[in-house]
Amino acid sequence: MLNASTMEIPGPCATIAHPPLTVQAPTLTSETDTRIDTSPGTRRSTKGWTTCCAGSWNTEAGWRGEQSVTGSVSGDPYLPSKIREPKPGGPGWLAEAIVTWRGHLTKLLTTPYERQEGWQLAASRFQGTLYLSEVETPNAQAQRLARPPLLRELMYMGYKFEQYMCADKPGSSPDPSGEVNTNVAFCSVLRSRLGSHPLLFSGEVDCTDPQAPSTQPPTCYVELKTSKEMHSPGQWRSFYRHKLLKWWAQSFLPGVPNVVAGFRNPEGFVSSLKTFPTMKMFEYVRNDRDGWNPSVCMNFCAAFLSFAQSTVVQDDPRLVHLFSWEPGGPVTVSVHRDAPYAFLPIWYVEAMTQDLPSPPKTPSPK
Repeated sequence: MLNASTMEIPGPCATIAHPPLTVQAPTLTSETDTRIDTSPGTRRSTKGWTTCCAGSWNTEAGWRGEQSVTGSVSGDPYLPSKIREPKPGGPGWLAEAIVTWRGHLTKLLTTPYERQEGWQLAASRFQGTLYLSEVETPNAQAQRLARPPLLRELMYMGYKFEQYMCADKPGSSPDPSGEVNTNVAFCSVLRSRLGSHPLLFSGEVDCTDPQAPSTQPPTCYVELKTSKEMHSPGQWRSFYRHKLLKWWAQSFLPGVPNVVAGFRNPEGFVSSLKTFPTMKMFEYVRNDRDGWNPSVCMNFCAAFLSFAQSTVVQDDPRLVHLFSWEPGGPVTVSVHRDAPYAFLPIWYVEAMTQDLPSPPKTPSPK
């Protein structure tokens, strides 16, 4: 193991290189429905959106170039450009891109304001493409193994809420009966750009809204969340400062326009829904001296990607640079080879090394 270099973390008062976010005044949509019991064994239902698991959007087809979506956050970092269909072709997706998961980018975006949890990201370069994969920290592993039953129940409530809100087909009603299968998920693959860094990442999507202005992903996507009820201005301030930051970071890069939150009481009943437009979340903390700023988040994420690109220069899928960070400290990087940090599967490396077959020729019309 070799300690290579470090990267200093800018704090919340770091210099903002991008212009401040400018949006309209916040509009909070409030809805109330029959109370949703998120505890096991419930049977009540409420109308909802269409679950992505049964939708027509095919993530695997996106990899084949048959049906895919490309987003961009270049230029103004807060205004995604028009979604466009990319040219087909497997290697074209990977050209100069940084390949990772949406959750890893979320951790990078929120790092300047994180005070409790550190992270580790493994990086390897293969055929010119930089791959990033999260490594569970010892503290995170200890917390996961010691997770109390109450916390596990709260996590289950979030999945149960999704079951209440989502239907299998447009126009049909949700079916909240039966057990929740937490292993079922739908992931969308998107190609975007952050500054000078092309990104190819995937993230889980909860559902689509059939009443959205456009049926083109990700405009029709909806993120579903649950949170405890707030009863005081102090509780709302804490919610805006911490939880809303993570919701923004999770939804901004993939271009999810709305987050629908179900607020539950101590008994686990969701009694109210609120819609938070992603592009208006910053308005809740704009005048809060202890709030968060999207510019600081985006600047750090772009700076880390530049740091990783300039650090991981050797093209070798067996060589891993492990980037580590703990609150209050810099980002450190160490170099490893093979197990236990190598993460690119052998089958993937072998498949990508082989020559790709030529696309079938389209017959000329007679």
